[in-house]
Amino acid sequence: MSNPSRLPAGSSARQLRAERILDITADLLMAHGYRKVTIDDVAGRAGVGKGTVYLHWKTREALFWAVLQREALRLFDHLLDSLAKEPQMALPHRLMRTIFLEITQRPLVKALLLSDPTVLGNLAGDETVRSAQQELAENADYMLLLSEQGALRPGLTPEAAGYILVNVTRGFLTVDELGEDDGLSADQRADLLADVLRRALETDVPLTEEALTALNGQVIAMFAEMAQSHREQLQRSY
Repeated sequence: MSNPSRLPAGSSARQLRAERILDITADLLMAHGYRKVTIDDVAGRAGVGKGTVYLHWKTREALFWAVLQREALRLFDHLLDSLAKEPQMALPHRLMRTIFLEITQRPLVKALLLSDPTVLGNLAGDETVRSAQQELAENADYMLLLSEQGALRPGLTPEAAGYILVNVTRGFLTVDELGEDDGLSADQRADLLADVLRRALETDVPLTEEALTALNGQVIAMFAEMAQSHREQLQRSY
């Protein structure tokens, strides 16, 4: 007699089960943090056996990382959709405004970017997690693309631009952690972030349509490659 937990790899039923497990794990991580969530907790809430969870992910860390990957992938897909609709999105002030607003609605991505030890636990020091953080907020390739297309302020190196972008954005993201109510909405904060980055990073001379189109295509290709990598890794567990 076949084991009902042994659904065929790649089947829609197996994928739906994996998605449900990830949904539940995400909720538990946000509610209780890395150290307090166990595979038993996840299995019990999902209504499956502990062994079923391990059919998809061999370790607790692999399960938690899959949750973070899925959230990052959803962010990448949103960015790709926005870039395809609007070439101006490739510029730092527009791109980071969108990322900022998305992150305010995706607390797990925010925890990933800020290395929140409560949510990430041991994953905070993991090299794979560090690489994902660099993809999201410290991408050197993006800075080089901006420089090559003449989008950066004259005299500003890609390294210096990256330093500014990372630290300014991090400052805007961590303001909530201070527990102070500044009376600003998320949209207002995003507008302020965009204005600061535009003034600090971007040339005052508008890019030509040709340069903007080229930059947009390159940024789309960059994010598409990142998204595909995460998608392929997630699909292996489905």
